[in-house]
Amino acid sequence: MNVSFLLKQYFSGKDDVSIDVFDAHTLNDVYQNVLKTLTSHFEIEVSVLQALSYCFYEILDNVHIHSGRPIGTAMTHFDAEREVLRVLVADDGMGIRESLAENDRFRNITEEEAIRLCLEDSVTDGKGMGFGLYATSRLMKDVGLQFVIHSGHHKLISKDGVTETVENGLWQGTIVYMEISTSREIDPNDVVEHRTDAEVQYNESFVETEELDELWKDLPADTTFAFSQYGTDFGTRDMGAKIRQELHSFLDQGVSVALDFSGVNVVSNSFSDECIAKLLLEMPLEKLKQLTTFRNLTPMAERSILVALQRRYKMQ
Repeated sequence: MNVSFLLKQYFSGKDDVSIDVFDAHTLNDVYQNVLKTLTSHFEIEVSVLQALSYCFYEILDNVHIHSGRPIGTAMTHFDAEREVLRVLVADDGMGIRESLAENDRFRNITEEEAIRLCLEDSVTDGKGMGFGLYATSRLMKDVGLQFVIHSGHHKLISKDGVTETVENGLWQGTIVYMEISTSREIDPNDVVEHRTDAEVQYNESFVETEELDELWKDLPADTTFAFSQYGTDFGTRDMGAKIRQELHSFLDQGVSVALDFSGVNVVSNSFSDECIAKLLLEMPLEKLKQLTTFRNLTPMAERSILVALQRRYKMQ
């Protein structure tokens, strides 16, 4: 496989590109290692990772199931400053048209038609469900900056709301390339049309920890900190950082605080990470439990805060 071409074409000028070669035996290890690395980048919204984790595994698995070749290559690069994640999976197998042609329904389609069709639901050569690339296309509609599928002499390019298929130089096999905006919160289970629970699957594999399996709630405290004094919807890191500084006026003096979310409608994961989970950078979990307790959380707010805390704790 021409890895130099892939680097030049899709990662030009980028340092620290992660390159992993995988086969059927190492596919899961590569998947686990890549997702663990991405999880350690707290700038990447957890909901993006929850959806991407499902789609990324499916794309890796497509190489194993459909390409006719034993080996594939995965490349990733995260630009924290621009909040852009680049992900590429490539093989030098039979390509999308030849693969789909194994299904009588698609035997006579052109290469250009095959590249367009592979993003539709239930389009398969018969060896799979035909859902992985369809779910990936839904993810890219939510957070995609650029989405490319190159197979044979044709390339599908989706960028700035426009999708086109063009003739291109030959790539023997298939390239799937994604540029993803990592700062947007999405619904990961909407990406997979609620056919599976992408959120739970990701959390179980990469976030959950026995040492922090639930929030500590409704414990005695010296004072109450009402989040409603700042509003009802908390979604930004800027607001999270501001309120964390307000909390320090109590925590630095050893005053225990009841974090009261009465009247609060929305608590995003990014806000939860910035406001609360980042406190784990300044004190151990046991001290944080001694100085804080949670009250009047909605189920969704509780989940956002717990996942943010688990992610910080597990990555320490």
